Amino acid sequence: MRVLVIGGTRFLGAAVVAEALARGDEVTTFARGVSGEPPPGVTALHGDREDPSALEQLRGREFDVVVDTSGYTPSVVGASARVLADTAAHYVFVSTINVYPDFPDQPITAASRVWDCPPDASQAPPELTGAGPYGYLKAGCERAAEQHFPGRSTLVRAGLLIGPRDNLGRLTYWLDRIARGGRVAVPGPPEWELAFMDVRDLAPWMLDAGTDKHTGAYNASGPRGMTTYGELFGTAKAVTGSAAELVWIPEDVLVKHEVRAWSEVPLWLPPTTYPHTFDIDVRPILDAGLRVRPIAESLEATWAWQRAADAVGGLDGPNGLSPEREAALITATEESA
Repeated sequence: MRVLVIGGTRFLGAAVVAEALARGDEVTTFARGVSGEPPPGVTALHGDREDPSALEQLRGREFDVVVDTSGYTPSVVGASARVLADTAAHYVFVSTINVYPDFPDQPITAASRVWDCPPDASQAPPELTGAGPYGYLKAGCERAAEQHFPGRSTLVRAGLLIGPRDNLGRLTYWLDRIARGGRVAVPGPPEWELAFMDVRDLAPWMLDAGTDKHTGAYNASGPRGMTTYGELFGTAKAVTGSAAELVWIPEDVLVKHEVRAWSEVPLWLPPTTYPHTFDIDVRPILDAGLRVRPIAESLEATWAWQRAADAVGGLDGPNGLSPEREAALITATEESA
């Protein structure tokens, strides 16, 4: 199969490239080249997709599937899709669960309302805040992809993604912190549920989307109730061989100390305020053949990559608690007990 990955050198894109190469596919990447080069065996095209002249490198090239992992502006995605529309068979666009304005305040299904962004938009309305502009523009990107690939496009609305090459400092923060041992402040309660998807599970499904006739929008995350904070952090201890003591910090303590959710405490949003963060219906993508591996496999592989990447300075991401903040939260929790 002839595969084009727009992006392809970091995290999800790299997982798609690795999967395609393992299958023996003919792989081309189109990226700026600032995040490194793809592995041997890949035809690497360099250019900024916002530059029309750079996109001309794609014109006339035939592909069985395009996997677009790096589209954030509708007008830009539309320009890429337009160049490829006559010579590519199928277009897979990696979108986000944030296309739903009601996320994470309400349960989400594929039928939930989506931001009304036109396919030629170049910016979001100034009144949108938080994740609003991101989700709004991603919704427009979806429409741009469908406009040029009607009936032959797949929209992957990704939730929380994990796995090797995760440079975002979320799961990697917890693995590193727990590996260092001592008393570790973790968000409680331990029975609170969360869900995520390993990029190595999503990659093969996206590559097969065209040949398997999976068109339209799919939510892409782990199933509801797939794991808990207790299982996640306990597995992290086992994977890293750590003797760390987990100190469960209640939501009220985290909120009182104005801890920044998802950044200072990665993978956590206040359950009382956001009760539906992981309440996403993913049954359609599971019914369409996607398989989710056990969390221990994901953590083991991520930790193995993380140790190798750390040795060469390959990690970035400023997330996590400072030692001072962590100690203060532990003290506050014990004093309130």
